[in-house]
Amino acid sequence: MPDDSEHGDARELERLRSLVEYLGEANEQLETVNRIVAAVNTGRNVEEVFELASEQIRSLVPFDRASIALCEEDGETLRVYALTGERAGSLTVGARGPLKGSVTELALTERRTVSIPELSRETRFNAYADLRREGFRSAVCVPLFSMRRAVGSLNLTSREPDAYGRVQLLALERLAAPLAISIEKTQLLEESWERERELRGLYEITRTFSTLASIEVISERLAGAICKLVGADIGLVATYDRRTNLVRAEAPGCNTPEGLVEQFRFELERGNLDAPLFQTGEPFVSNEPTSDARLNPAFAERWGVHSVMSVPLKIKRELIGFIYVANRAGGFSERELRLLEILATQAAETVVNARLFATIQAQAEREAVVNRLLLSLQHGTEPHEKVREVIERVGQVLDLDRCVAVLFADDEHDDFYGEWCAAGVEPITEWREVRERSPVRYELHTSRRPQVIADVNAHPLASGLRELIGRTGLKSLVVVPVMHQGRVVGSISGHQTRTRREWSEDDVDLLVAVATHVGATLENARLIGELREASRLKDQFLATLSHELRTPLTAINGWVEMLSEREEILAREGDLADGLRAINVSATSLTQLINDLLDLSRIQRGVLRLHRDLLDLNELVRDAERTVRQSVKARRLELRLELAEGLPPTIADEQRVRQVLWNLLSNSIKFTPRGGQVCVRTRPRESSNEDGAGSRWVEIEVEDTGEGIPADFMPHIWERFRQADATATRRHGGLGIGLSLVKELVEAHGGQIEAESEQGRGSRFNVRLPVISLDELTGGDA
Repeated sequence: MPDDSEHGDARELERLRSLVEYLGEANEQLETVNRIVAAVNTGRNVEEVFELASEQIRSLVPFDRASIALCEEDGETLRVYALTGERAGSLTVGARGPLKGSVTELALTERRTVSIPELSRETRFNAYADLRREGFRSAVCVPLFSMRRAVGSLNLTSREPDAYGRVQLLALERLAAPLAISIEKTQLLEESWERERELRGLYEITRTFSTLASIEVISERLAGAICKLVGADIGLVATYDRRTNLVRAEAPGCNTPEGLVEQFRFELERGNLDAPLFQTGEPFVSNEPTSDARLNPAFAERWGVHSVMSVPLKIKRELIGFIYVANRAGGFSERELRLLEILATQAAETVVNARLFATIQAQAEREAVVNRLLLSLQHGTEPHEKVREVIERVGQVLDLDRCVAVLFADDEHDDFYGEWCAAGVEPITEWREVRERSPVRYELHTSRRPQVIADVNAHPLASGLRELIGRTGLKSLVVVPVMHQGRVVGSISGHQTRTRREWSEDDVDLLVAVATHVGATLENARLIGELREASRLKDQFLATLSHELRTPLTAINGWVEMLSEREEILAREGDLADGLRAINVSATSLTQLINDLLDLSRIQRGVLRLHRDLLDLNELVRDAERTVRQSVKARRLELRLELAEGLPPTIADEQRVRQVLWNLLSNSIKFTPRGGQVCVRTRPRESSNEDGAGSRWVEIEVEDTGEGIPADFMPHIWERFRQADATATRRHGGLGIGLSLVKELVEAHGGQIEAESEQGRGSRFNVRLPVISLDELTGGDA
């Protein structure tokens, strides 16, 4: 029978054999761990690291499901980054859960591996309840640390009880440190790549948006770029209008479901239950929108929103709009929110610039409309018809339902009404009640400023008129006065009948600009009408006066001529002969003056006829010299003729050319003091047109050394009834029609006339008449 020493030796031998087996198994597992470490060091991301590690871990430690859960940046959340083995059940990649109260928290806090041999007896951790229901029996959670920083945990589960012994746990703990370091390395690498991608994305977005001007285009591209940057499925940009307190999505967004953009429109007010989001003033992330108090659950359910991120767009604390993105796989993180905040700053500037550009463009377009309307009004002949055209154009530009212009008369029953209505809108200006009960005229006369009414029924002007307002369908109204010289002479109004409208400053400015031009145009039309009527009456008066004066002048001229032929009167010297000569000179001058008036009247009426014939201009000049010779002698002037020989033939009306010469000579003689000179010259001249064709002229120049014409009066010398000295004490007579008649007669011949003068140094008048060639004279038969 073996003694106790033999039994002791056997037990020691068995213990040594077990130790050798343990050490052998541990050595094999150590080699496996080393292979795992070498493998994971080649991974480029957490998923790849875990995939490489899991292939080796399965040979080291049995498991049915393995996962890696990592701590998020907030230090409060765990996220499943990798999963292998059985994937059915509650655990999915990207799933998030609280760190507090989890088995990972316990492992990280106590810095030890937590092994659960039998899950049916474990009640501390809620996550294990799901595992039990799925049939798992045992689990192990290995904490992952890198340089003493908590990274997360490696979790293995098995459908076998007590599947993880001491050797397996030691191997897992040996594996934990290099695995954590490898994971952190790949995270840093991924973060570096992600940061580079984000910066590149931000740069591309900034560069692209700096060249865009349309808010619609900006919104579409911005939404698409943001979705790509943060991995969202849906994105849209909403703008905020502080005047209406309205937030609305800008079409079309990125992957927005049909109808979402149209519905995304709400007033920015606390407690607005119709709003898609209840918190809009600050950036926020929600990965459970249907249970988040910051969002409208009905909106989230209708449009299938399971995660959302929102950032306001602000410039110097002024709200511009919002960026919204939704539905990212695994939800959004604080990192994506910060990235979106960075982008929001640039986006806000881009939206503001686009708004400014749109405002400037709209202002330019409206100014162009006003300018076109102004040109139309200026060239119009019938002002009321032009007003109708103006309100039609204004109604279309401002997208009005109805546009009405009223031009006030002294009697309200004579007011002029112009009205334009959009399709389907009923005209109302012919309604007797509208004309008689409208308070607009009185209000404009009282306030003398635009009336801007977004809600007609809520305005004091609607008092007592609500039944009439209801029949007209009027919901919003803007009225501007038509002013001229400080008086309210009418009004232009815009009506909205189908929906209420918040009138913008641009709307009012356009109406005011149009009203200003309409007022000036109507007043100009009135003045032009009065001038035309005055001109007509004047021409009629001159024609009547001239006719009445010529009758007695004919008798006077006849008697003077008859008496001048009597020998007994011619033989007598003294007062009688001098009187007859004075009567003859005065009657001749008066006759010429009357003829000039009649000719001007004919020219103005367009009935002056020219009787053209071949003329010798030098001979006409000599005749004119003989006509004024007595006046020249009486004033002791020197009259010189410098006539060119061989002037080309000229076709003109002899009587009218005589009038031209007589008027020019008379003016020079009248305004040249005693001892002065008057010179008449003729000469041929040729000139070239822009196309190189030549023109032939004959010039008649009348120059004197008289008083000259003041520089400020030179622009007016061709005007009728204008004189440099129009005072009652002027030294020279005349009606001021001579030069006007000369210019009209010269231009009627196709000629030109120019004047040069300097006060105190005389005047020079140059008349050019076209000459006819020999071929033209003979019809080309020379």
